[in-house]
Amino acid sequence: MLSASVPNDTAFHPSTFILLGIPGMQDQHVWVAIPFCSMYILALVGNGSILYIIMTNRALHEPMYLFLCVLSITDLILCSTTLPKMLTIFWLRSHKISYYGCLTQMFFVHAVFSTESAVLLAMAFDRYVAVCRPLHYTSILNGMVIGKISLACVVRGLLFVFPFIILIERLPFCGHHIIPHTYCEHMGIAKLACASIKPNTIYGLTVALSVTGMDLVLIATSYGLILRAVLRLPSKDAQFRAFSTCGAHICVILVFYIPAFFSFFVHRFGHQVLPHVHIILANLYLLVPPVLNPLVYGINTKEIRLRIVNFFMRRRKMRTNKMLRTLGQTMESSNHTNLDASVFFLLGIPGLEQFHLWLSLPVCCLGMATIVGNTTILVVVATKPALHKPVYLFLCMLSTIDLAASFSTVPKLLAILWCGAGHISASACLAQMFFIHAFCMMESTVLLAMAFDRYVAICHPLRYATILTDTIIVRIGLVAMVRGSMLMFPCPFLIGRLSFCQSHVIPHTYCEHMAVVKLACGDTRPNRVYGLTAALLVIGVDLFCIGLSYVFIARAVFHLSSHEARSKALGTCGSHVCVILISYTPALFSFFTHRFGHHIPLHIHILLANVYLLFPPALNPVVYGVKTKEIRESVVRVFQRGQGTAAKVSE
Repeated sequence: MLSASVPNDTAFHPSTFILLGIPGMQDQHVWVAIPFCSMYILALVGNGSILYIIMTNRALHEPMYLFLCVLSITDLILCSTTLPKMLTIFWLRSHKISYYGCLTQMFFVHAVFSTESAVLLAMAFDRYVAVCRPLHYTSILNGMVIGKISLACVVRGLLFVFPFIILIERLPFCGHHIIPHTYCEHMGIAKLACASIKPNTIYGLTVALSVTGMDLVLIATSYGLILRAVLRLPSKDAQFRAFSTCGAHICVILVFYIPAFFSFFVHRFGHQVLPHVHIILANLYLLVPPVLNPLVYGINTKEIRLRIVNFFMRRRKMRTNKMLRTLGQTMESSNHTNLDASVFFLLGIPGLEQFHLWLSLPVCCLGMATIVGNTTILVVVATKPALHKPVYLFLCMLSTIDLAASFSTVPKLLAILWCGAGHISASACLAQMFFIHAFCMMESTVLLAMAFDRYVAICHPLRYATILTDTIIVRIGLVAMVRGSMLMFPCPFLIGRLSFCQSHVIPHTYCEHMAVVKLACGDTRPNRVYGLTAALLVIGVDLFCIGLSYVFIARAVFHLSSHEARSKALGTCGSHVCVILISYTPALFSFFTHRFGHHIPLHIHILLANVYLLFPPALNPVVYGVKTKEIRESVVRVFQRGQGTAAKVSE
């Protein structure tokens, strides 16, 4: 691959280096990038939130929180020094980095890491003064002293790491220029040189041990003095409060030093450890602290936690007041006896309004996973003639329905959670209601068709191609679409006959049939009866037929003489069984909770209703991608071809 495409440069300093990524895992780079990208986003959001909250609240302008701001800034710089380039390697196959760009990245990685260690030492000193010298706290740690300590942390990091550049500059590079890493690291570059790197090794080890070793000794000393002072307090309650002020800092110390030391000792002494394990550990100790530090301080520090909750509650209250003013204006301008003249307001998740922004994160991730996963399935099946078989054509139908169902709910759901935009017109509400329920019925029909496909493949394998012809598959797809549309067609008319003379606020995240019906002030019995009948007909009939097909499949499989043949036959049904469980389990749980769980809090109802709409579209492609050999191999080939193209470009 890359090694074959890079000539042995005889220049003293090469113009470029090539970052290989994670050796041995090149085929999985695209997938490995997803958790790293998620962690980077969390680090940006978390540390940005800490900085914003402390800077905009003068009550938090105290030494402890100012040091926390310095820590957040170093965390942001630390992860931003490595992650953008790493993601371009994983996703865009951009392996090249200039010589001076590599030295710059190396300098900032080590300098910022050293600076963060010094900041943690400063925070330990802050806790020592707060616990052991509380009366002198403000006089010792005034604004000028904090500024000088922060400057000293930065200068120390720069001074210790600057010789790395000089030590690298003196080395000649006469071999290959491939760095088996995701970022430029001092010893990773030095090992490419064709001269003695003993000075680099000795100085690097000395800096690592002196910086982290000295900082840890001083931190331990400060906590020894803190412990002695706390144990002298007469009251258990006072001892507990004194210890609790140090809890967040101790957690951050553990989060920072444990991955760093683990990576350090594996790198120095774990010569039998696989290279990709080295690289993953080296990335984790740069990524984990920036991700976890804001969470630790946000959860363990009462003042920050209260500020975050108050911030979101204030924003939510402003959005709610705006919504209610708009609702009042709408109610004054209409007598609300005609549905066409009315609007509805989707409230979101009642009781969890202050957490709407946080809840939007998993919703957004599931929405993106749905789009990427199902689109990948459609592209792979469409571009591979070998996959133009009934089982994969049914899978394409399932992916299309999942995408359509997701687009009918997720955009409005995110608008509510992010902006409080719950306003929705009556016609849009009815359209959303129609499509949500119709797509759910279509998906149930397709799952039944896939069960029939497995029945024919196992029980009548010789007639498989003649029974499930292209014409039959198209007809089954049309039946699924017509069945869902026809069963849902009466619902808008049943709602259209109702009058809405009271509240138009729907305590939900989307327009659901019974949630809209409950707002009516007329006779809603026909709506209830038809809704229950349609649900039981679809779910009941489909589940019964699916169960019956698997009874026949099980009977046919257990009549096979070979254990291997039985295992192979059942293996072809694994993906479909998983998808059935993913689709029907949350749907039935939500259905029975809605009908009979009257003592269950309303926000649990709403969360369950969202789970059965969000999880199946996101997980179905993963299940088929992991468990179906043909799809898995096709996806891997696409990425391998991309890696091969990248290798040619690098030549």
